[in-house]
Amino acid sequence: MIAEIAVRLATVHESPGWTVTRFDQGAPFTGRVAVLSSAFNPPTHAHVSLLELAASVEGVTGVAAMLTTNNVDKSLFGAPLSHRVGMLLALGEAEPGGVAVLASNAARFVDQAEALRVIYPGAGFDFVAGFDTLVRIFDRRYYDDIETVLGRLFEHHRLIVTNRAQATVDAVAAFVDTAEVRPYAHGIIVRELDDHPASLSSTQAREHAERGEVPPAVPPAVAAYIARHGLYGMGGDSR
Repeated sequence: MIAEIAVRLATVHESPGWTVTRFDQGAPFTGRVAVLSSAFNPPTHAHVSLLELAASVEGVTGVAAMLTTNNVDKSLFGAPLSHRVGMLLALGEAEPGGVAVLASNAARFVDQAEALRVIYPGAGFDFVAGFDTLVRIFDRRYYDDIETVLGRLFEHHRLIVTNRAQATVDAVAAFVDTAEVRPYAHGIIVRELDDHPASLSSTQAREHAERGEVPPAVPPAVAAYIARHGLYGMGGDSR
C-alpha cells in the first residue's frame, strides 16, 4: 500500500498544474467540507481537535485532512510523505464519522482552493487554520496581487481559524479586526480551541518518538502506526 501511495504522491507532486487527489474510500464530497491543510509530521491530537471543531461550524457537512507535498516555509524532513498519508488513513479509520484524506501539490491556500473547485465541483470547501497560518495567508510577500487573489479566495471559501499556542482567541479576533484583514472578515469564522490541544505540536511528537517513547501528542492509531513502521527512530518496520 505504501508503495502505491508513494507513486500517487509523486504524480501529484510532478503535475504541471495545481491538483488534488483523494486516498480514502469515503463517500463522494457533497455539501461543504472543512479542509485542514498541513504537513502532518505526524498528525496530532491538535489536528484532530481542529477537525472536530470545524465539523461543528454551521454549514459544514464533512471534514478532510490535506497533506501538502510543497510548503511555503519548510523543507521535507521527518516521515516520508507516503507514511504521512498512511498515518492519516489510520487516523481516519479510528475517528467516528471518518476523515477524508487528500494530498495537493499546492502550498498556498489560494492555489489549493482553485484545485479543489476544479476537481470537486459538486462541493464547497472551507479551510481550517491556526493563528500562525492565518498570519501567513495575509502576508504580502506570498502574492503579486494580494487583493485580487484573496478576493477570489473569499468569494468561494471561508476560513475557520483558532488560537494556537501563545496566541489567544482574543489575539486572533484582534488580528481579524486589523485594516489589512477587516475587508475579508465576513468570511473568517473564529473559534476557540481548548488550551491543551492548542499547545500540542508535531515537533513534540517527533522528539518523544526519537527517544523511543510513545508520543502523547498523537492519537493511539497514529502512535501504533509510528511504532509499527519505525518512524522517527522508533522500533519497527520502516518499509
